Amino acid sequence: MQFTEYRNTIAGIGCDVVPDKLFATRDLVATLVPASFGDAVQVVRDVRYGSHERHRLDVFTSKSAPDMNKPLLVFVHGGGFIGGDKNMEGKPFYSNIAQWAVQQGFNAVNVTYRLAPESPWPGGIEDLRAAVEFLQSQGEQYGVSTKHLFLMGQSAGGAHVANYITHNDVYGEQPCGVTGVILLSGIYDYATMPPSPMEPAYLGTDRSVYAARSSVAGLAASALPLLVTVSEFDPPHFQQQGLGLLQARLREQKTLPSFVYAVGQNHLSVALYLGLPGDVVGPQIIAFIKAHSPC
Repeated sequence: MQFTEYRNTIAGIGCDVVPDKLFATRDLVATLVPASFGDAVQVVRDVRYGSHERHRLDVFTSKSAPDMNKPLLVFVHGGGFIGGDKNMEGKPFYSNIAQWAVQQGFNAVNVTYRLAPESPWPGGIEDLRAAVEFLQSQGEQYGVSTKHLFLMGQSAGGAHVANYITHNDVYGEQPCGVTGVILLSGIYDYATMPPSPMEPAYLGTDRSVYAARSSVAGLAASALPLLVTVSEFDPPHFQQQGLGLLQARLREQKTLPSFVYAVGQNHLSVALYLGLPGDVVGPQIIAFIKAHSPC
């Protein structure tokens, strides 16, 4: 499928983040992902980083060129705070992202975390802290190092990553241990999001706390390198989340962070499509990681 045809198909699916649109996006991109990445990638699946059944992560490294000191890309899936997993049953997602990262010369980890409403705020922050601490202390056993750790999250995963960076008071104000942050169509200002069943499941029904639990102010002030994406076919309120973050960072630091307008992608496909023909986000992620890691 040519990229123009792909973009037109994504445009036809529409911008709404509802199950049938998400399933259609997933099924479309699944037909485009290579059936196999060969034998070049070593995978250790379902490593336990905590006591909950969802405290699991997959570690991806190169078989032919293993190197613990390569930059480590940790991907955090979305799912509206109430769903999602690091693996979609019967589909290549999100292993394809980690495999792609290994092909680019990095090590990679996919993380699954607890869900709302069983695990409300600040559960996502706590789980990412547990995963980072596990990789810091145990990563060497699996051939990875957190010396140059890049956190990447999509949608609710992006919200969790952003909150992890900006609410370190949840884990005792310790350093976050992160080199750079990659946010794909995330949520940064809960107070400006239209009401939905998903945010209250995680944040609670008292909207007066939403501003304090947001990450936009903290990200604007953060010294961490930041790459932000907004998709062409994101819902307008998600586009506003990305643009609001860019504006806040510009006001605070007088400079914009790295930014990619994901032409041809929607809210979900921006993560699924990494590395495929016509992808404009993947090359910028590669350049971002390399720019902030040793040569």
